[in-house]
Amino acid sequence: DNGECDVLLRADDIVHDDSSPVQARVLRKAFRGSEFLYTLQLVNGQQLQAHVPSHHDHAVGEWIGVRVQADHVVTFAREHGSAAA
Repeated sequence: DNGECDVLLRADDIVHDDSSPVQARVLRKAFRGSEFLYTLQLVNGQQLQAHVPSHHDHAVGEWIGVRVQADHVVTFAREHGSAAA
């Protein structure tokens, strides 16, 4: 066992942060009342979702700063030969 794992990050674990060095491009957004559900793409191509307060109304295609703020981390042992999605 090499100890590698995949980490599950929920949309509420991803926080909008203009000062973050981690940038993500807005691919899609869905208005959910007090927040938007953004589908984001990191520089490496990996996609994730984030709940962002509705006063942060970013355009599709715009790059925004994000960071992880997770209170509970869920991990899965990585099977030999599998890659992170």
